[in-house]
Amino acid sequence: METQDSMQQRLIDKAAEDSAFRARLLAEPREAIREALDVELPGNFDVVVHEDDVRTAHLVLPPSAELTDAQLEQAAGGFCSWKM
Repeated sequence: METQDSMQQRLIDKAAEDSAFRARLLAEPREAIREALDVELPGNFDVVVHEDDVRTAHLVLPPSAELTDAQLEQAAGGFCSWKM
């Protein structure tokens, strides 16, 4: 199974080589990812694509280790919505 990191790298590489794909990835990330990687993202999963430039860099933080109240309630009920 391909990892998230390797899929991201494939998208970055393709965007570096193909300006039309880069524009589509910025404008319609779900569709561009589906076509490039042949994967269907869940409807409740958001993708935001940012483009660095000479004056802007984006720092992506991993999810917080703290659970939200809703996640705590699901865990207490024995339900987990996270997929590994």
